[in-house]
Amino acid sequence: GVGVLSAGEVMGAGLGAHAVAGVSFAVIAVVASAFGNWFAWRGQQAGSQVLPSTAWAMAYGTGTLALYALVTGVSWSVAWSPAYVISLLYLAVFGSVIAFGLYFTIARARGYAVASYISALTPPIAMLVSVMFEGARFGVLALVGLALVLAGQLFLIRAPKRSAA
Repeated sequence: GVGVLSAGEVMGAGLGAHAVAGVSFAVIAVVASAFGNWFAWRGQQAGSQVLPSTAWAMAYGTGTLALYALVTGVSWSVAWSPAYVISLLYLAVFGSVIAFGLYFTIARARGYAVASYISALTPPIAMLVSVMFEGARFGVLALVGLALVLAGQLFLIRAPKRSAA
């Protein structure tokens, strides 16, 4: 469903360098997410709690990004405008701490495979936000993809529930 939903945008980009880079980053993100779930599962098996292990994972990620910035010479800057600071705080608290805490709590309760399907809802939510705030309009292919994603969610909800153990 997500592939169909995105296909129109990717094909519209002409499969040039930017489209290839975007698809490549998407594949890398999926692989990174799978590794993250695996490490979270291993932490769960070792008895770690959700919030401390998530905090450590975020610290490792921050350290990796800082090392990357240091090696590549990328500079960091903070725009101390209210809009920037408020959006940064929102993303840090709601988009990271709360979101990942909820995600890994769901993963422990329903299983990591079920929890990872939440990522399929991200593009439809982004579409809705774009329609509401940017006046975006989507073609038939995107709407078919949206229907497939929602149908997948329906099947997931109706699937027999199994423990994460």
